[in-house]
Amino acid sequence: MSIKTMIHPFLNDGKELQLEVDGNTVGECLRSILQQYPAMEKKMFDKKGRIKGYIEVLVNDHGIGADELAYAVKDGDSMNIIVFLSGG
Repeated sequence: MSIKTMIHPFLNDGKELQLEVDGNTVGECLRSILQQYPAMEKKMFDKKGRIKGYIEVLVNDHGIGADELAYAVKDGDSMNIIVFLSGG
């Protein structure tokens, strides 16, 4: 199973990252990413293992709701991990 994934530059030291990962759920795909890029974990998850509020995961350009880690994905899906930044 291959999920095309795009990761916002904030999570990867200022560089947008595109890769293909394996998994049957969003959570499995994220774990696959963190095995390759462990430094992203603190930026991506809170202390309780939830995705931080400023991060949105889209599957095939659609928001996946509150149960995001259990959201099922299938071969050929695309996943975008975006970050909402603000400031002045």
